[in-house]
Amino acid sequence: MIFLNAPIQQDEIIALLDDQTVNGVHYKLTSHNGMKLVFQTDADDLEAAAANAKKAIKAQQWGSVLFFQAGVEK
Repeated sequence: MIFLNAPIQQDEIIALLDDQTVNGVHYKLTSHNGMKLVFQTDADDLEAAAANAKKAIKAQQWGSVLFFQAGVEK
């Protein structure tokens, strides 16, 4: 699983990734607690899946200036 810590634009991030396939990686929201969003993914390389999600968010008009953290949930 991967996590995204985002204090704002959470609804937009969820709409972009939840139950969606982005560049061949499927994401499913599993928990949302405060600013932490946790997604299950079908990727073998979780670091690459987190980077892929971050890239997809940054490609959005609202995401290009968004400050957030993406990483692997342990």
